[in-house]
Amino acid sequence: MIPKTLDQWLTYIQTIHARSKNIDLDRVREVKRILKLKRRPIVITVAGTNAKGSSVGLMESVLCRSKVKVGAFTSPHLVRYQERIRIDGVEISEERLLNAFNRVERARGLIPLTYFEFGTISALCLFEEEEVNVAILEVGLGGRLDAVNTENQDITLITPISMDHQEWLGHDRETIGCEKAGILKVGGKVVINDLSPPNSVINKAQSLGCKYMQYGVDYGFEYANYCWNWVPKNLELIEKGEEKKLPFPEVKGEHQLMNAAGVIAVLKLIKNQLPVSRIALENGLRSQFIRGRLEVIQKEPEIIIDVAHNPSAAKNLCKFLTAQPVPGATFGVFSALKDKPVKEIIQICSSVIDMWYITQLSDERAMPLNQLKKTMESLRIKNIVVSQTPHHAFTGACKKAVLSDRIVVFGSTYLAGDIMAHLDSKHVSL
Repeated sequence: MIPKTLDQWLTYIQTIHARSKNIDLDRVREVKRILKLKRRPIVITVAGTNAKGSSVGLMESVLCRSKVKVGAFTSPHLVRYQERIRIDGVEISEERLLNAFNRVERARGLIPLTYFEFGTISALCLFEEEEVNVAILEVGLGGRLDAVNTENQDITLITPISMDHQEWLGHDRETIGCEKAGILKVGGKVVINDLSPPNSVINKAQSLGCKYMQYGVDYGFEYANYCWNWVPKNLELIEKGEEKKLPFPEVKGEHQLMNAAGVIAVLKLIKNQLPVSRIALENGLRSQFIRGRLEVIQKEPEIIIDVAHNPSAAKNLCKFLTAQPVPGATFGVFSALKDKPVKEIIQICSSVIDMWYITQLSDERAMPLNQLKKTMESLRIKNIVVSQTPHHAFTGACKKAVLSDRIVVFGSTYLAGDIMAHLDSKHVSL
């Protein structure tokens, strides 16, 4: 029986393929062939561990102001599945999404697809229907076996690689980097926006004869008075021009400047195919918005929601909180999945959190609440409040906080999404 509602569809597409590590892309290619999907004129893929969503959002923001039609596909979503697919910065409607799901379902027949593969093909269907000029595709957790890898991209942006999804990708950065670099194509253009990328990424790019540029080697950024400069260091990029006195990105955090530098490097390398004006670049930087990235929900007490869920992202969060102190205490609303390096994340953040409100997520991969509590106690963290649900944890922190305090929600995309959905339903200041 064909599902009718979005919730029914999302439940259904999680059941049509048993998740396995032995995944190949022939199934995805076959469904795309049946659908007769045509490649978009320009395809940009974004792979890596951290900053993929922020980089996609920034690139989308700039290109939407460059008089081209832009389709963006990202994952995961925070509140609504429709967040994953955007046309010119606007989420696809539920009606259009359901039509795309139906189209993919009819085409696949008995061909099994994973949840992510089904969504990727649906996004490509919508991009074709909308006749987008540029498709920006965020790779999922890997690269080599990712559905996005069935596209022949014009350029790839690889964001910083760190420890995450070790069960699927490997237990060290070199192995993870090899999986991520599996998205690269022979002779392709690549921007490696990582100050110290794994050797496996560089080796893969070199073995494929890719034309690659690396952050800190071929380009970088520097602070100026109340602005910043994008600085080319490679002769080819120097010839394409420096970008001085740029406005800061709208999304908060010093690491967003590095993200912006990587995006500009991508745009420089495909300048002949896709010219971007200085005005479009400036307006795109000023207008970029992506939820859950150091998002300040309100002031007094300050409420920040961040999707930080691995050690590298936790360090960026701590750096931001340290640089932006509040007069009062900082309360952390925290939960995590059991396959994450939870102990390390807690250790990193322990210096900036005064009181912890811990809870358990509803996802099957959630770390049990008693295990989370024991992990924190093993680190000699004493100020712990245990709550059965994310809503209760967040509400408890809000009741305790005074105007000079700060509440930080972090540890998982699922937690961020739960709290955002709660706040969106209230539409009131806490």
